[in-house]
Amino acid sequence: MPSQTTYNWLVAFAAGFGGLLFGYEIGVIGQVLGMEVFQTDFGMTHLDATGKRVDLPNRPYIDGWITTTFLLGCIAGAAACSVLADRVGRKYSIMLSGLFFAVGGGLQAFAVNLGSLLAGRVFSGIAIGIASMVVPLYIAETAPARTRGALTTMYQLMITFGIFVATCVNCVIIKLVDNNSSLEWRIALGMQIVPAAGLISLVYFIPFSPRWLAERGRHEEGLQVIAKLRGLNVFDREAVAEYHMIRACSDADKAIGDASWSELFQGSNGKRMFIAMVNQSLQQLTGINIIMASDTFIPGPYYSSDIFKAMGFENADTLIAFPLANTFVNFLSTFPGMWAVDRFGRKPLLVWGGLGMAIGHAGVYTFLTLSKNYQPYAWGAIISIYVFILSFGSTWGPVVWSYQAEIFPLRVRARGTGIATMTNWTWNAIIAFAFPQVFTALNKQPTVYWIFFSFCIFMFVWAIVCVPETNGKTLEEIGEVFGDRVHDSENVFSSRDRRGGNGAGKPYYAT
Repeated sequence: MPSQTTYNWLVAFAAGFGGLLFGYEIGVIGQVLGMEVFQTDFGMTHLDATGKRVDLPNRPYIDGWITTTFLLGCIAGAAACSVLADRVGRKYSIMLSGLFFAVGGGLQAFAVNLGSLLAGRVFSGIAIGIASMVVPLYIAETAPARTRGALTTMYQLMITFGIFVATCVNCVIIKLVDNNSSLEWRIALGMQIVPAAGLISLVYFIPFSPRWLAERGRHEEGLQVIAKLRGLNVFDREAVAEYHMIRACSDADKAIGDASWSELFQGSNGKRMFIAMVNQSLQQLTGINIIMASDTFIPGPYYSSDIFKAMGFENADTLIAFPLANTFVNFLSTFPGMWAVDRFGRKPLLVWGGLGMAIGHAGVYTFLTLSKNYQPYAWGAIISIYVFILSFGSTWGPVVWSYQAEIFPLRVRARGTGIATMTNWTWNAIIAFAFPQVFTALNKQPTVYWIFFSFCIFMFVWAIVCVPETNGKTLEEIGEVFGDRVHDSENVFSSRDRRGGNGAGKPYYAT
């Protein structure tokens, strides 16, 4: 019998559209920060007596706050969704993220001062914090075990696609709109409303998570959703067996009592929480957002234009040519990960991804150093950046989000995923705020890449020693990997019910 359907992929695509919002926002701000009229409007640069544009002393701090307020919003969104995802459901939480994103885009587009711009950044951040936490979780809860890895990486794919789309749109805006007009950056930021409307429209038509329905006691609806996702009918033994495994675990959780936050840090849940938090911390400590790409997901060329300028390239290259090339490579790099994650498993991708990123960082440092005496060596640094992006985009970018969405038991899944997501955004905020000042303090020297190199080597060892494999197991079976008892769906219903009915020609819903 089929265990996946086109419908399942369409559902994952619709939910994964939340990643496009994320990617679009990051792709937008990366280029907007480089727009000269934007810098002037917000007091970051001015023209000196000779007509040369000069950075004002407060530019690093304004840069930092524009990025950091967004990330603080992400932290708040992830925290709120730890509760929202259980109370209102995964589906409505995703739709809420689209609404917040539209509001944030509107506030930024019509900003009249730095305060109103930062307010819009906070709203957009809340939206992305919600989406980054709940979208992988929703996809994991609707996907069949054997393709869950590929389906959950749909979120990462849409992030990278969103960055690429935003970069293309911004390049058109840069080319067509007068670069002395505020309209340039207002259009770029206002365009965020379009994907937000797309997300709300798409998610309206997808089903509720069958796991969430089981938690709510809506068993008839839960079985119908599982059957439709698997391309089966509600009488089919495979659909009935899968739903009853879900219900058995849900009932066992309810028998324990209400979930508490403290249990996330105890026993096998504590092990899960520690692994998820370390994974999310290390994903950010790769330096991905500094060089350019995703995360996870978190992609985004926060300061890539400064890095390319430090390599000696012209401003036109740093604003258009390199961002386009980088975002396209970033988008393509997700496909090998989607193909490999269910074939080879999560652990091997994390192991070899850490090593590949370390090689990329070493190459960037080496060629940047050599380029001081011979500028064409900077192209070696560009190639090394692509090695890094390919390694990240196919491994630690998507897998970290997929892994955290699948390892927690249902009773604490939203809370555990929320805390892990908050960890990602917290490190993201720290790095985003500190990097401009650190990079400036180092006179924009490539020494910083050795720091990232060290973290990537640690990731290589960490994945080998500390990350258990979860590939091919249902969400309910993954508990066994962490020492939990697996509930046997075969004992949940009688032999008569295993045939798919209750003896009266009706499907079994376990009332």
